[in-house]
Amino acid sequence: MKRTTLLFASLAIILAMASCDKLKEDAYIIEPTVAQSDTIALEAADTLNFDGKVVILLEDYTGVKCNNCPEAGALALQLQEQYEGHLVILGVHPKSALQNPAGGFPDFRTDDGHEWNNYYNISAYPNGLVNRSDGVQGFTMWQESVSGIIGEDTPVRLIIKSGYDDDTRELRLSIHTKFLQEWDGDVTLTVCMMEDNILGKQVTPTGVDTAYMHRHVFRGTADGMTWGQQLNTTDTNISAGSNFISNMKFTVDEAYNADEFYIVAFISDFNTKRVLMAAEKKIK
Repeated sequence: MKRTTLLFASLAIILAMASCDKLKEDAYIIEPTVAQSDTIALEAADTLNFDGKVVILLEDYTGVKCNNCPEAGALALQLQEQYEGHLVILGVHPKSALQNPAGGFPDFRTDDGHEWNNYYNISAYPNGLVNRSDGVQGFTMWQESVSGIIGEDTPVRLIIKSGYDDDTRELRLSIHTKFLQEWDGDVTLTVCMMEDNILGKQVTPTGVDTAYMHRHVFRGTADGMTWGQQLNTTDTNISAGSNFISNMKFTVDEAYNADEFYIVAFISDFNTKRVLMAAEKKIK
């Protein structure tokens, strides 16, 4: 996967807050290549539309030559529609025979996805992870897992702000993280690229579909950091009300359709890998 100009700017430092009833939305940022002035600020609508409930990450480990994978993908989409605004999907293609593009199939394989796949020891497809909290699950278990989490209060608010230039294809990101509860432990922010609605060949139970619509295709991490970047670098304990701002900018690869390009971000517990909160943002 080609990334033309990647200028990753590192992030964030916890803001010390005097009281929980007077919280600032800005944060001090250390950025070697992206100036603090590049931060895309939050708007009133961003916080007014936040309902305080968890947004779940569903990772669909799939393959273009996996005949049962379309059924899993359809279920994932159904769940996303059912839990509108509270479920984010990544279709992850690791590197095995079922993802091999030979024969005119699209190549959706990524190094990041392959590393995740190996870490969770996934060897059959389709399979998935729901918030990386209950182990690898067959797709018939996704409904139960998602419904068991949906509606829970989230410990952290996560909002992606973006600015995209059609002429240069430069994408600017400011990812705003605010802890709503005290959290004891290290946390990481993972920022992913996702492309939706890609037409290409797919093996199905009835043969090869030459006009299959591939959904939620994971294109790799935006900064090349497979397991994310640690946010709380100075203190293990994060106070309620602590804010982080993570800025980056890069050029979207010409191979990707900017009209169907999304950023997916999620906050994880560093030790357990459990996802605490996810978010997605279409760049156009």
